[in-house]
Amino acid sequence: MPSLSHIGMARSSLILNTTRAFSSCRPRAYAAAFPQVLRAGEESVGLETRDVPIDQQRLLQVGILGVPNAGKSTLTNALVGSKVSAVSPKTNTTHHCRLGAYTQGPSQVVLYDTPGIVGKEQIKGAGHETRVMSAWGTASSCDLVLFILDAHRQIQVPDPRVIRLISNLGSSAGTTDLPPAILVLNKCEMVPPEQRPDLLSLAGSLRDLHDFQDTFWVSALKGRGVPGLKEYLLSQATPGRWTLEAGMSTDRSAEDLALEIVREKIFQRFYDELPYELTVVPVSCKSLRDGSMRVEHIIVVPHEGVKKIVVGSHGAALKHVGTSARMELQRMWGHKVHLILTVKVAK
Repeated sequence: MPSLSHIGMARSSLILNTTRAFSSCRPRAYAAAFPQVLRAGEESVGLETRDVPIDQQRLLQVGILGVPNAGKSTLTNALVGSKVSAVSPKTNTTHHCRLGAYTQGPSQVVLYDTPGIVGKEQIKGAGHETRVMSAWGTASSCDLVLFILDAHRQIQVPDPRVIRLISNLGSSAGTTDLPPAILVLNKCEMVPPEQRPDLLSLAGSLRDLHDFQDTFWVSALKGRGVPGLKEYLLSQATPGRWTLEAGMSTDRSAEDLALEIVREKIFQRFYDELPYELTVVPVSCKSLRDGSMRVEHIIVVPHEGVKKIVVGSHGAALKHVGTSARMELQRMWGHKVHLILTVKVAK
């Protein structure tokens, strides 16, 4: 019976749109407007890590694939050690690829959290197809793929999409050039003790469908098994220049990160209540003289009925979202945050 850790194996909805377009999943360089925010983890990075010469640096680029709601974003955040992607019980929370990274010694691991993948028969519309194909395209350009699945769900009510995707891993994307893949069974903490032996048989049956390089059993939410996976990925890095500077956990701006947190809190608060089309518009994100941050967003809704739900009785629902997002941002940035949220009906 596996613990929630690595066991080495031989090779055998609520869609919340944003007005900012993240069309590329590749790293992008930019001058950070808020280095005290984006480099918040740098104090934990040793001097020897920051000063690694370029010719001694090692890099591993990892694409995270899985069906919707498998826990890709939660795993990305757990590996990085900070919030870089929204997390929600709703499927399709990740609408575009998200980049996160962590660095230790000479090695850096760059993670690409991708939208949920499905087979061609489950694709609904051109927009959905674009998201799915972007996920496959990103993974194909990486050095390694983590294929993650909800082990608890797969044991209780097997998802046929998982079987089909693993059986055709690579060919589903129209390519046979998919890099080596790691099987990650997530949400193992939800499996009752009497069913834990089923985790071994589940992993065995999935490895029969594809030649996975290794297998990990984890709880991304609880952090169990994550340190072992994190170390394993570091060990797979090969000579190559880092994508981000040491201490940076993402290539996204402070405005992007604030938007991601607001999205997450809206997902969580209105899980069963809202229609699909909502837009969060970033208005401003700036540092004030006293060291605090002022963040303003507009939540655009399709009609007055939805506005009443989002605002709530005497503004209670919107206040709940704002307070939750503000507290998360303050924990993440280490600064006081003034968050202004306004709800408007689309014209």
